[in-house]
Amino acid sequence: MDLGKWAFNNSKLVHFIIAVLLIGGLFSYYKLPKLEDPEIVVRQAVVAGIYPGASAHEVELELVDPLEKAIRQMPDIESVESKALADMCIISVTLTSTTPANELEQHWDILRRKVASVQLPAGVSGVSVRDDVGDVFGMFYAITGDGLTDKQLSDYAEYIKREVSLIEGVKRVSIYGKRPEGIRVTMHQDKMAHMGVSPIEVIQTLNAQSETVYGGYFENGNHRVRVTVGDRTTEVEDIANLIVQGHEQDQIRLSDLATVHKEYDEPVRNSMSYDGKSALGLSIATLSSVDVTKIGAEVDACIAQLEQNLPVGVECHKVFYQPERVSDALSTFVINLIESVLLVVLVLMFCMGFRSGIIIGYSLVVIVLGSVLVLSGLDGTLQRVSLGAFILSMGMLVDNAIVVV
Repeated sequence: MDLGKWAFNNSKLVHFIIAVLLIGGLFSYYKLPKLEDPEIVVRQAVVAGIYPGASAHEVELELVDPLEKAIRQMPDIESVESKALADMCIISVTLTSTTPANELEQHWDILRRKVASVQLPAGVSGVSVRDDVGDVFGMFYAITGDGLTDKQLSDYAEYIKREVSLIEGVKRVSIYGKRPEGIRVTMHQDKMAHMGVSPIEVIQTLNAQSETVYGGYFENGNHRVRVTVGDRTTEVEDIANLIVQGHEQDQIRLSDLATVHKEYDEPVRNSMSYDGKSALGLSIATLSSVDVTKIGAEVDACIAQLEQNLPVGVECHKVFYQPERVSDALSTFVINLIESVLLVVLVLMFCMGFRSGIIIGYSLVVIVLGSVLVLSGLDGTLQRVSLGAFILSMGMLVDNAIVVV
């Protein structure tokens, strides 16, 4: 089949196809997800278990071993690496490289069911599965507050996190540098000995207050009312007023035996400062299927609006902002495209004639925009690798066009 003759005989159809490539390419360029780097599918998850008071050997025998046996029953397992430490364990689960990306969530659901089915010792406080180790935080802000306490700054950071999480396209928002707050009970040995109370009795009293008690229901004619027992204590005053049973059946308040106060956990595990000021970090990860430049603009607008409702002195500072890098990379690509077309057209006009320069320059634009349309149809993204491939291919397109002419 003579394609050239067919094209001249069906010129209207060819013009329509060219128009589709040009208009579709421009529209696809606007709609395509734009990232800094291509998404790397991480086929790895982390299982962490907490076993307070156990040695590394006990953690290995009673926690790691049953977990490993259950995990190895999963399909498509490439390796399972475990690390047993005092009080905890960390198990890395890696799937085979041939596992399809669209089946990862199903495999991680199987992993959670396998972990949940293991009969663990009574002292294990919890086992968690994290499959988001491959998330990339493309935006990082530092939140500072002049004259605010750590608790107040933490509350405002949680408020900003909640509002930013509602933006469509935001996958995950984390706060870095937040200090966990707790209630410390310092027992006085002399007072406990005088009152005849042992430390284990105080601990049992505190544990009993954290239990959830089922109160049942009260039937009142056609109405059924749920009965709840509100004995869970979370405030310092409530815990200080707890009643401890002494050896002589006397009722003793916990405040008579110990000092109860609220404070932050020590030692500090994570902390952050910005320009010498105490700060909290706000990390934002986006979905790989969205345009990070558009999401970045929405996040900026959201934070700017929130700052108007926050007290004076609370500020959000950009530490790392990926949308700017993506915008710079895309601007460089567009400039390179325009420069290459103009240079090719001008040089070929002088060397091969006006008509040849116009044909080659026009074909270069059509092919590039058509490639963008095809990339969008294949669920591709615009990022460093695909843009580099475009730039390299443009050079080959020019060379081939000259040879054809």
